[in-house]
Amino acid sequence: MRPLLDVLRALNVEDAWVLHNDLGDRFMLEPVPDFVVGVLAGDDSDRWDKPKGFTDGEVTLRLGLAAGRGVPALIIAPPSIEMRTPDPLITVVACEVDSRQALADHIWAFTTTLDLSPANLFHEPTGRRLRNADEYLTALERIEWGGSNPGVQFERLMVRMLMEAGAAVVNSEPYGFMGEPVDIAFMPSGGSSDIVLVELKAGHLTEKRLSEAEKQLQALVIERHAKYGMVLYHDVEGRPLRSRHSTPLILRVPARELIHRLADDPLSKVLDTAVIEAVGRL
Repeated sequence: MRPLLDVLRALNVEDAWVLHNDLGDRFMLEPVPDFVVGVLAGDDSDRWDKPKGFTDGEVTLRLGLAAGRGVPALIIAPPSIEMRTPDPLITVVACEVDSRQALADHIWAFTTTLDLSPANLFHEPTGRRLRNADEYLTALERIEWGGSNPGVQFERLMVRMLMEAGAAVVNSEPYGFMGEPVDIAFMPSGGSSDIVLVELKAGHLTEKRLSEAEKQLQALVIERHAKYGMVLYHDVEGRPLRSRHSTPLILRVPARELIHRLADDPLSKVLDTAVIEAVGRL
């Protein structure tokens, strides 16, 4: 439980209550919490809490009761458990409770949705496209690669672009839990809890450098139970540097191409298309 509490503190959750058994039931919904989190052990014969603590079934039941009263709920389940829920107020993530990095990603994604209106939370936004794609293309070309901090300029531009395209984005700079080599983590839309991890590469690039970035990112995607990863790059000489064979779970996307695609289609559709194209190259 310590990693979970540490992550909640890092996300500025000021008042977290831990309930181990039914003696705490009367405190669960009074006062009404902003959200509740339940951790499943996967094997009730070997639970991490006290012998008289909640079983997985009892944890799930209480989260269902909370959702029934309009309180968003997050279920953290071991990857060995396949679990789905039809209730839009209950989010299920596959993650080990002692994996701080994976917990941080998923709890950030969950708490980000709490700030969205119900219309954006439960329905995919339709037809949202990048309205000023030409401005982003111009800004991309104006980055002075021989100047100071061109990488920071590139990162800020990509974060702003993704947010305008409808993604919920976190920049690695203000959060100590992101870790290298991930530069950005985002959800494709307000109605999604899928996490995409992004590594940015820009400058004078080579196929070797991008391939190494893909392998590093692939390991993090697996470790942190993200949906997939994206190596988002811009070569100053304008070379496409497309991979002949895809790395599983990884998309390699030129920044210029992404901007063009977002001018025509919503982010979720652009990503779906990129995934299909990547699978075709496996």
